[in-house]
Amino acid sequence: MNKCIFCQQIKSEQILSETEHFMVIFDINPVQTGHLLIVSKKHYMDIREMSDEVLFDLVKLEKNLVSKIYDIFEVDGVTIAQNNGSIMDIGTHCHVHVIPRYKNDGFWDNQKVVHHENDILKLKENLLKI
Repeated sequence: MNKCIFCQQIKSEQILSETEHFMVIFDINPVQTGHLLIVSKKHYMDIREMSDEVLFDLVKLEKNLVSKIYDIFEVDGVTIAQNNGSIMDIGTHCHVHVIPRYKNDGFWDNQKVVHHENDILKLKENLLKI
C-alpha cells in the first residue's frame, strides 16, 4: 500500500472535487479531453470492500460528474469504467474512470481482448439468486 500512487502522490492542488469518501482528479493519461478519475480516499482494492454508505457516495458523485460533463461539453454520452482487484495498474487502488464520449469517437475500436471460456449458464443461475 505504501507504493500506491493515489495514496502517496495526489497533491491537494490536483483535486478538482471531493466528497467524504472520494476525490476527483484528471486522468494523467486521458483517452479523451475531460477524462476524470474518481479515487477513493481509503485504500480499497475492490468494490466489494466498500460499505453501502461509501457506494452510495460514489454513485451520487458519478451522477454529479456526468451532469457537469453534459452541462459543459457537447457530448453524446459518458462512459463510466471501474477496475477491481489485481487487474488494476500496479501502484493504484480502486478507482473509476469518467470519460466524455462522442458518436464515432472510436472508443471501442482498439479493444483487443483474449477471450476466456466461462460457464455462462452458471453465472445466469447465480444472478437469479441475487
